Amino acid sequence: MMESHGPRLLHRSDTSVLALDRPWEDGTYLSAVAVMPEPGGDELRLYYLMLNRSDPLRSVLCLARSRDGLNWTKPDLGDGSNVVMRATGNTTEWGAFMPKTIVHDPREPDARLHWKMIYWDRPDPRLPAGICLAASPDGIHWQPCHDHPVIINANDAGSVALVNPAAQPGPRPGPVFLYQQTWKYNPGLPVERDNLKFMHRVISIWTCDSFAGRWVGPTLILEPDEKDAPDLQFYWMSVYATRTGYGGLVNCHHTGNQTMDVQLVSSRDGWTWQRELDRRPLLSLGGPGRFDCGMVFAVAKPLLWQGRALLFFNARSSVHDHRPRHPDGPRADPANGIGLATFTPELLQIGEPDAPANQRQAKE
Repeated sequence: MMESHGPRLLHRSDTSVLALDRPWEDGTYLSAVAVMPEPGGDELRLYYLMLNRSDPLRSVLCLARSRDGLNWTKPDLGDGSNVVMRATGNTTEWGAFMPKTIVHDPREPDARLHWKMIYWDRPDPRLPAGICLAASPDGIHWQPCHDHPVIINANDAGSVALVNPAAQPGPRPGPVFLYQQTWKYNPGLPVERDNLKFMHRVISIWTCDSFAGRWVGPTLILEPDEKDAPDLQFYWMSVYATRTGYGGLVNCHHTGNQTMDVQLVSSRDGWTWQRELDRRPLLSLGGPGRFDCGMVFAVAKPLLWQGRALLFFNARSSVHDHRPRHPDGPRADPANGIGLATFTPELLQIGEPDAPANQRQAKE
């Protein structure tokens, strides 16, 4: 379990830290997918999605770099743009082209798989859309691992985490965990504004023999309980390594008012999870007129940078069903974006993992 004292939030940005200033970014919805240090460098690398709601087939994944997390440059990656991946061009029916997680895995023996991505798309128009896999030797040049999705159970809310060698082993081993929103029937749910009536959103896990190999799941591992509000649902969870296990950022969907905030959970093995901070939000909504007054949600994993824990979060002033959170209040400008919350590193227990669990047990 993580430290029981309250969070030490050092700073939270008042507006988006990334400006939309390129032609291909016009009229799009901005979302941080992953942030990590440049390998061997002194900059941060940000992958961000430009989701074009009016024309989803024009959505693109882009890259930016920064030394401080606040001032970003957008490099020319060889074609005059900072785009690293585009939609395949097939309609998805459910969801849209959307990269979900990118992880750097230098322990991977195959250099072509040093960078791993899961994303939602429909590479073959004869097949349904689903969760797809891609890999890259450098994080810039990506290739799909297959010509089809590996998971097609009609839910695009998911993330992956590398198995932490410092964690306790779970019931099924593997190099990568995939956490996905799945559904559980609950006739007692409030349904006035819910688009999935009586379907309770919960978190399940998938495991694999290898990243591009067989995936097994889903297995339910985390769901709201009797201590939670009746309308609370777990939309998805972004998981990261701690010094002894895993931390999780649960995007909590409140169907009554359609807002979303972020709660913190922890685990020793990636399967059994504990709620932290007495279930209070790690990231709550901003006030009326702010870009984060309707929804805040975390897709990118937190990271340790210059002695602080940085959490880049996504936000918008509208709620899940796209209505304004405060229709009679001041209008947010911009209406969505990427925010930055800075914490003391002790809160998230980010750091280089300790020795693997079997070595720690031997020492004890």
